[in-house]
Amino acid sequence: LNLGFSGSLGGLMALAEGKADLAGCHLWDAESNSYNLPFVRRVLPGQAMALIRLATRRIGLILPPGNPQHIRNLGDLTRPEVQFINRQAGSGTRVWLEEQLKRLGVESARINGYAQECATHSDLARAIAEGRATCGLGLEAAARFYNLDFLPLTGEYYDLVCSQALLSHPAVQALIGWLRSDAARRMLGELAGYQDDHTGEILLS
Repeated sequence: LNLGFSGSLGGLMALAEGKADLAGCHLWDAESNSYNLPFVRRVLPGQAMALIRLATRRIGLILPPGNPQHIRNLGDLTRPEVQFINRQAGSGTRVWLEEQLKRLGVESARINGYAQECATHSDLARAIAEGRATCGLGLEAAARFYNLDFLPLTGEYYDLVCSQALLSHPAVQALIGWLRSDAARRMLGELAGYQDDHTGEILLS
């Protein structure tokens, strides 16, 4: 088993290039107001793919304890005293953020630190905990782990994507079986911001 972190778009590209068998995906499509399936169809056109629902999870602004800068929404990111830290280009969180900024008419160039990137939600939360930034967009679970404040903005669907042919593989069948188990639901219930709505369900492209 080889595990890599590349962001949702990178994961789908790895599937398309035959460099991966399974990829995590949480990409919001503005046109359809839905997650993942539109991107799977764009990046892997005409291919028989499957999306395995892992979880629903909350994302929002991660802030220092007490929210000392009194940040309330994405529009506050342009304030000069706010030092932002971003997820990497191609990540589902970054895709959602850029679409929201476009809707608000906010230019990313006006946000201090927008070009500063983290590969994971945990790295982003740690940067805020260590004082290297005062705000970032990420998972509630990461914020709670570092005892940071969290301002929820949206919920997202996180799916695992693979070819339909791979669904019959014993390892994938074992994974699906576990996702549908009480043990998996208990584990997800212990993670802040995670919900097990439709966990283990399969959607075919």
